[in-house]
Amino acid sequence: MRFQDLPIDPRLLRTLEAMRLTEPRPIQQEVLPIALAGRDLVALAPTGTGKTVAFGLPLAQRLLEHPPARRRGGPTDPRERLRALVLCPTRELAIQVGEELGRLVKGLVLRVGTVVGKSALSPQREMLRRGIDLLVGTPGRVRELLELDALSLAFVRQVVIDEADRMLDLGFMPQVRWILDRTAASPQRMLFSATMPREVESLVEEFLREPTRVAVGTVNAAAPHLEHRLYQVPDPLKVPLLLRVLAGSRLQAIVFARTRRRVGWVAEALRRNGIAAESLHGDRTPAQRTAAMKAFTEGRATVLVATDVAARGLHVPGVALVVNYDLPLAREEWVHRVGRAAHGGGEGGSISFRTPEERDTWRSIERLGGVTLRAEPLPEDLAPRQRAKPPSKPPQKSRPSRLIQAPTAATPATPAKPAKPRLRGEGPRIGRRGEARKPSPGRSRGRRGPAKPLVPGRGVVRREAE
Repeated sequence: MRFQDLPIDPRLLRTLEAMRLTEPRPIQQEVLPIALAGRDLVALAPTGTGKTVAFGLPLAQRLLEHPPARRRGGPTDPRERLRALVLCPTRELAIQVGEELGRLVKGLVLRVGTVVGKSALSPQREMLRRGIDLLVGTPGRVRELLELDALSLAFVRQVVIDEADRMLDLGFMPQVRWILDRTAASPQRMLFSATMPREVESLVEEFLREPTRVAVGTVNAAAPHLEHRLYQVPDPLKVPLLLRVLAGSRLQAIVFARTRRRVGWVAEALRRNGIAAESLHGDRTPAQRTAAMKAFTEGRATVLVATDVAARGLHVPGVALVVNYDLPLAREEWVHRVGRAAHGGGEGGSISFRTPEERDTWRSIERLGGVTLRAEPLPEDLAPRQRAKPPSKPPQKSRPSRLIQAPTAATPATPAKPAKPRLRGEGPRIGRRGEARKPSPGRSRGRRGPAKPLVPGRGVVRREAE
């Protein structure tokens, strides 16, 4: 099947040609006929299979077919102009989806806007006031704009929930339900995800009308065009091994670490060793995160060290390698992480570092991802050397104490006679050198000189000089 075989506007076909998209990918071949017919659908596919174009084309086609109502002698009401909504779990994914949809409708009368959290409200409110046709946003910011009455979903006829399972992981599902309750009575709703937890299934049953289900590839499995490798390495040797993996490589790579602190530490270690690296995690400001992604997508940085905030939906064509510096806490995240390599096609692979304590975690990842890997040996200079144990010393005979001499057969021990206790005042006082001490004159019972005379009522009287 070709794009030309589908009921797509010729203007959209020209933009597809400009984007060098000539043949639909498997997920697009399954989704496009259903979505273009206006039916609800649930699409499950491994990450990195082209889901954005799969829902972007039907959105653009329906927006062109059903333009907003125009008033006589005046512009279109901005609230009536907004007719399509796309919800994304993270700000990076929302920004990237907005950019890709913007390229898809480039040169047409359609306008795409993006709203994300941790950004100034004023520019976003001004954009909505001027009017847009398609809105891409995170659930928190969309709800905030709705509560401020800067946004209305009364005329929205198409809603897309992208990465629904990630919405659940981040705790956005209550906000998604709140937003869906405020859309039009019967819009077309499409849900895209790589996994289908029970909570997401309940959302489908509540808000979608007899959806058509599409599954492409193996759900919860890694993309088949990737090559995977595994190293068992103790934590102190991870940085040297990472430097060895990245040394001399001109390809772009994403390194995933478990925590924000480890992301900053690994990125700094790479920079100190001459590797241009950027970091991406939730503690960075929006300006810093945008600058890091821009440097990475433009090629000024060859390595992006990130938490799982970059594991979903990000598309950087030059990325050919994903390194799992730390294994993820949730085994599903491994599938999404490695999907960043060769996102959109081509050759790519992943390398995972596993500590000896993470064997059970890795087994669960293998069962879910459909891979079985044998740990490769570490380079000789990095392999931990086993120290030779010193030869055991023969047991030594216990030496007698110098203070207590052991008796011998030649000189039999005789019991020591108990010392006769000395009575008080009996015999001479012995000094330090063993000599008899002479009693000091005028010393009696610890007092100096004879007893002083006492006078009743007057205390001690000084002796008069002789």
